Amino acid sequence: MSLLEKLYNINVGYIIIAGIALTALLFYFLLQYAEEGNLVLVLLLGIAIAFVATLITRVFKNQRYLQQLK
Repeated sequence: MSLLEKLYNINVGYIIIAGIALTALLFYFLLQYAEEGNLVLVLLLGIAIAFVATLITRVFKNQRYLQQLK
């Protein structure tokens, strides 16, 4: 079973809470590196935040789709 299949079986609330916590942590580091003027890490953290948001959206969408099939 792949990681996404395991995420599809987890309650949506847990995934959203974990996503919010992870995104807040990434934003915190993004702001720290922005104050230091490190452009490369700011860009990489921005991409990481977008990846987390995309992953949460995909899991949420597929869980709703699987619930409709039942």
